[in-house]
Amino acid sequence: MKVEILTPEKKVFEGDVDILTVPTRSGIISIMSNHSSLVSAIESGEIRAKMKNEEKVFECERGALETINNKTILLLRKCTEK
Repeated sequence: MKVEILTPEKKVFEGDVDILTVPTRSGIISIMSNHSSLVSAIESGEIRAKMKNEEKVFECERGALETINNKTILLLRKCTEK
């Protein structure tokens, strides 16, 4: 699935991800390819993006995400790659 992680200052990440793990108000969720449509608030914490041979970890501050048509966009106050 395509993933974009955005802050007001910049695009932090863009790429194909197999599993995206995100801290939400309801708890930690994982989003995979062909996930049903979803809109959720994101809590501060770690976001993990797993690709075939790599995993990227980001430290984020609150925001929101939308998943639709095999694309997930995260809009965050702040986000840095660990």
